[in-house]
Amino acid sequence: MGPRCRARLVWRQETPSESPDCDRDTMSLKAILFDAGDVLYHRPRRGALLTPFLAKMGLQNVVPDQQRLAQVKRQAHAGQITKEEYQDAVLGLYGVSDPSIRLQARRILDEEQRDIVFFEGVPETLHRLKKAGLRLGVVTNTFDATSDKLEWFRRVRIDSIWDSFATSCELKVCKPDPRIYLAALNPLGVRPHEAAFVGHSAVELQGAKALGLTTVAFNSDNEKVTADHIIERFRELLSLAGT
Repeated sequence: MGPRCRARLVWRQETPSESPDCDRDTMSLKAILFDAGDVLYHRPRRGALLTPFLAKMGLQNVVPDQQRLAQVKRQAHAGQITKEEYQDAVLGLYGVSDPSIRLQARRILDEEQRDIVFFEGVPETLHRLKKAGLRLGVVTNTFDATSDKLEWFRRVRIDSIWDSFATSCELKVCKPDPRIYLAALNPLGVRPHEAAFVGHSAVELQGAKALGLTTVAFNSDNEKVTADHIIERFRELLSLAGT
């Protein structure tokens, strides 16, 4: 990975020079890619429905294998197993074996998955970036279909602003694999150095940087996260963009 660029960002539509130079006073970018979960929205009430349901079923003291939980989640994100297979695997790790109980628990998991809260300033910031001429894309590791996420986005009227949407379970490839970033970039007609990626995961930011994207860290709980820019509030993107 090359040296970190410390140039001030200028987000504009003009074509930048062929060779991006970290020593220039400004860097022109034409597109911005966003992680979805924990960048555009989060789930502060995760477990609020499932935990009491499991307790009612007498399963409140079950401690699932965390390594196995992470493994099946990765498989679901990569499209190696379906969302329903993932849910059944998770519920099995919590001790749910009865088919009728599992069906109820699946509905609860679906409801919790839809229970998202957008970070302050997300809709307004995205619309202002779009109005300024930026092309916007999503790059998400998920077992939820693109159509499902767009339905969630419709609540705050950001469903129609996206120029690309790269969903891991549909593409069967996950961040930090460069192919998923490129899947979001290619429809925009821009090269990696002409775009930025906003994420919270150190590994995913590193993957974007290795490909040549400018990186912006937001909502990261990892003190070791490195990025070209680190912001505390989502609307700080407007200052970076000069809008």
